[in-house]
Amino acid sequence: MFACLKGKRHENNQTFFRKNGGALLEELVAFCDGRSNPIRHFSAEELLRATNYYANNQIIVQDAGYLLYEGSLKERPIFVKKYAVDSSCLWKHFAYRDIVIGSQMSAHKNVLKVIVCCLETKQPSIVYEFTGKQILSNLISATNTESVLPWKCRLRIAVDLANAVTYLHTAFSRPVVHRDIRCSSILLDHNNVPKLIDFGLCISIPQGQSHVEDAVLGRMGYLAPEHAISSYLKEKADVYSFGILLLELLSGRRPTDVIMVNNVPHDDDQHRVEIFSKVVDPRISIEEEQLQV
Repeated sequence: MFACLKGKRHENNQTFFRKNGGALLEELVAFCDGRSNPIRHFSAEELLRATNYYANNQIIVQDAGYLLYEGSLKERPIFVKKYAVDSSCLWKHFAYRDIVIGSQMSAHKNVLKVIVCCLETKQPSIVYEFTGKQILSNLISATNTESVLPWKCRLRIAVDLANAVTYLHTAFSRPVVHRDIRCSSILLDHNNVPKLIDFGLCISIPQGQSHVEDAVLGRMGYLAPEHAISSYLKEKADVYSFGILLLELLSGRRPTDVIMVNNVPHDDDQHRVEIFSKVVDPRISIEEEQLQV
């Protein structure tokens, strides 16, 4: 009986592998314009053991579409991203895109490096290098009183992330729009170097086009207004989201919690400095000259 059950489970794993592998390969080849990048593969059983069977105390990031687990594989610390399992193909599509673009971006120092993937589960899983468990949104949160990131460190993080987003926009044959830039999807390593961990919502702009039309996807507070209105996506959508991220780094608060005064004259620098002074995280020290626009 046990042999029968084991055989059935193995058969199911192979079915998932064939379905996921074929679709992932199509996605990868399309993104690379016919030049594929081989991705190593681990089994579902290996990832179960690596994460202590996906124990709750191993969870590092809990997102709407996935969980990021800390684990150990072949005596090497790792992260395992397990996507949500539902009846639709939506999360599966996001997982494919995450693997494809994440693997292409792994050479960048501000992206969490993809090591392997697992195609034997209903939704593909991703294995990353282990860099540290600090989440940017937690470190800058106003509720965090233990280890406050100084302003110079936040500025360096902003510059690093700007470089990563620029690379995404310019390094490939077609520009790629991230459309989900936010502090809660960024890990920091032991030296506070930021690492982007999620490329599931990315979409490429067709060759020769200035934009792509797609469903309105994104997070409340980060979504570019022009995309929400027209469903057209340009690289500028990431510029808007990055601006919101800068506001978070400056204030230590979520974008929906920051109230900005909109009727200040654009040429009145003193008023703008006063506004920013009210927004600045009181736990950090910023010289007034740094707030000049």
